[in-house]
Amino acid sequence: MTTPTAGPALEVRGLTKRFGGVIAVDACSFEAPLGQVTGLIGPNGAGKSTAIDLISGFKLPDSGTVLFKGREIQGLPPHQISRLGLIRTFQSPREWPGLTVLENVVMARWDPGREGLFSGLVGLGRAHRVKAEDELIQAREILDEFGLSALRNERAGNLSGGQKRLVEFARIRMAAPELVILDEPMGGVNPVLGERMALAIEGFIASGTSVIVVEHNLPFIERVTHHVIVMAQGTVIAEGPFESLRSNADVVDAYLGEQVRQ
Repeated sequence: MTTPTAGPALEVRGLTKRFGGVIAVDACSFEAPLGQVTGLIGPNGAGKSTAIDLISGFKLPDSGTVLFKGREIQGLPPHQISRLGLIRTFQSPREWPGLTVLENVVMARWDPGREGLFSGLVGLGRAHRVKAEDELIQAREILDEFGLSALRNERAGNLSGGQKRLVEFARIRMAAPELVILDEPMGGVNPVLGERMALAIEGFIASGTSVIVVEHNLPFIERVTHHVIVMAQGTVIAEGPFESLRSNADVVDAYLGEQVRQ
């Protein structure tokens, strides 16, 4: 991919997390450029999952700084971080199983003026009703974009794993965050769906959402990323365009091995 010129969407400085005598993340520092797809790779146990838990507020760091839009966010709870415009997915898709696909997508748009799920039915003026109607129209357009229109009235809990992942991506588009962290989006996904997800990530960038992808599928990382960060033993050991990592001895020894020589 052609790398655009941009500043950082996220800055991580000296992030550290210990669990007893084990250092899961060890003075980890990196930047995710604005307007780009940043890959985060490394062997199992490298500290990737803990790092994104610390960034997104699901774990508290022992030390270090996380800057999003120039603001320190380490230690904030997840809901506050998401309202600032940084959201993350999980290795298994998470949906509201009892709601329809359309309802799942509509509910992804956080509105501080919305008093509750059914507030549109009572006590709201015309402006709020018009806004709700506009959100429904936008949600339907997004479902059409992701090839999910035929499933809009299906309960999300009835979908296949791949369909749930697509709904998750549709919800990201509806939420319109400034930065999204995707945690192993290719897990259990077939190649056809993987290509649709790659196109969706390109769509995120085009719509103004920067992306961090944590992933073991290296062909997918090579396909979608502008910049790759490699972690091992809790810290960053290398970074740069994927192609440049093929000849990096530290990366080859720690993780990629023969995969990068092919």
